[in-house]
Amino acid sequence: MKRYCNALLLITILLSACNSDIENVTISYTKGTAIYANLDQIRQTDLSASVRPVENAGKIFISNNLLLIGEEGEGIHIFNNSDPQNPVGQSFMSIPGNKEFYVDGNFLFAESYYDMLKIDLTNPAQPQMVTRIENAISYPLYNGIGEVIIGFEFEEVTEKVDKDGDVYNHLWNNSSELYFDYEQNLIPESAVPSSFAGNSSNQIGSVNRIASLDGNLYVISRSNLSVYTVDNFEQVYHQSVGWNMETVYPFGDRLFIGTNSSVDIYNVSDPSNPHIESSFWHATSCDPVYPVNERTAYATLRTGEFVECPGDVNELVVLDVSVPDFAQQVQGIEMISPYGLTMINETLYVGEGSNGLKVFDASNERNLKLLKWDQTVDAYDVLAHPTLSHILLIAGPDGLSQYQIGTEEFQLVSRIAF
Repeated sequence: MKRYCNALLLITILLSACNSDIENVTISYTKGTAIYANLDQIRQTDLSASVRPVENAGKIFISNNLLLIGEEGEGIHIFNNSDPQNPVGQSFMSIPGNKEFYVDGNFLFAESYYDMLKIDLTNPAQPQMVTRIENAISYPLYNGIGEVIIGFEFEEVTEKVDKDGDVYNHLWNNSSELYFDYEQNLIPESAVPSSFAGNSSNQIGSVNRIASLDGNLYVISRSNLSVYTVDNFEQVYHQSVGWNMETVYPFGDRLFIGTNSSVDIYNVSDPSNPHIESSFWHATSCDPVYPVNERTAYATLRTGEFVECPGDVNELVVLDVSVPDFAQQVQGIEMISPYGLTMINETLYVGEGSNGLKVFDASNERNLKLLKWDQTVDAYDVLAHPTLSHILLIAGPDGLSQYQIGTEEFQLVSRIAF
């Protein structure tokens, strides 16, 4: 079976130019070669499948009595979570190429390679396809026999390349991501759909690329912002608005977009005409952004020895966003490896990945105080239950746990193993 990969292309070594040929340079890097398949057959995949164990968890979403866990690139597990002490698997939706999804009311919106889907969850045990918008994310890239790219296979290579050629220039000047088609032609990064090209790490984190606000659905790729109406699922806006966008979170009439170098705030009072209000620029990092009200937003900045966000900046940033055209930092707290974050009442919970969970007093939202650092848990995604304020969900590499909070020690309520 072919391995479907969604890895970034990592430049590992840049060696010196060979003395015998100063026009060439020897480079060691990870090379991705396209995997192709029949898109028509993929689109005919039966949505309903049997309940199965979670093996390669991705996106996690909790909606009232439902708990959804993505199976990276394959589909979505649906659990009945009406009793947090006993979440019960109800169904598995087979959605090839899926990474991102969002639930609004009884409807689930999900990406599938190049397409966007609207699925009726009125009966979670038997989800029903409502609409598929083909090529909503990007246009398919074909080979010579009509198949499309659905992923990449990777190998470590060391080779001489022309210093004036596209490969060298792309690696040196633009990005560390390289993709090649069936003829070994370089594929522009902007042409590779975000559903399978470098937008997800192997670790769980709060990377939300789909969100809804006031009857509209907002979807980001690395560079494009698309807006759909929720009811009739029509696209009312689609533009390239930035680069390396990672997260989206709506609040009020604004959209907070985290990129690897900024927090961008868009006014979406007119959903068909979003326009940027301000940007807060920061060191290159991976950063979910989380607005808590019209005045204040939080962002986690994470770097390390990984290609997406290399560096040594790890910080929780408190932003004043009260002035529409001027977002500014008012507090910075040193962290180790910050990932997802959520607020319950006046308490902020921030996952530190393998370094645990930090809990802050946010009664003064712009002057956070550390209350607790629990190093016994791996906390990548942290989610508040939408209706039960005493339940906190924590996702680690081995499972999703639900805890009762409000006491000095967290009390484990239930756990879904990965």
